[in-house]
Amino acid sequence: MKINKLNRFLIVSIISMLTIFLMISLTSCTRSVSLYFAVSTDTDVYLTEEIREIPVSKELYKNVVEELIKGPQSDQLYRTIPSNVKVNSVKISEGTATVDFSKEIITNFQEIPHSSTTEVLAIFSIVNTLTEFEEIKKVKITIEGKDSGQVDGLYIEDFWGHVGIYEEFTRNEDIIKSS
Repeated sequence: MKINKLNRFLIVSIISMLTIFLMISLTSCTRSVSLYFAVSTDTDVYLTEEIREIPVSKELYKNVVEELIKGPQSDQLYRTIPSNVKVNSVKISEGTATVDFSKEIITNFQEIPHSSTTEVLAIFSIVNTLTEFEEIKKVKITIEGKDSGQVDGLYIEDFWGHVGIYEEFTRNEDIIKSS
């Protein structure tokens, strides 16, 4: 009788300790991710990789895009997305990530002037960052849940007025260089 109680106590104790250990391990897991930020020289603009450690969670892709919005840690790199932009969602379906942003991605002209150059850098910083994940081959950008129409008098599909977000984008290696 005493042996059964002792065995039961030991088993429950071991299971409890393993559960606690597993919970601590899962909450402290991080992953290295590649984020793409802008570089500007006298003669060229391009994207370059900055590696960052982020916590692994069930919203990994959203967290990665939020890290991109936070901007680079290096003083040599420039942000590509205004800092007040929110990521509403990132959904993956059949190899395509649909990233839904708040309207500030097209309405904030002050922090990052909208031009054909900055638009390409913004779009492909998002696309190239997400396509670092093997399961993501294309990226679709939506704003406030829509891929067309207007927000504050601006046409969503025009994005910053030059390239537009009419289609799904694939990775662009040509815009990436090592700094």
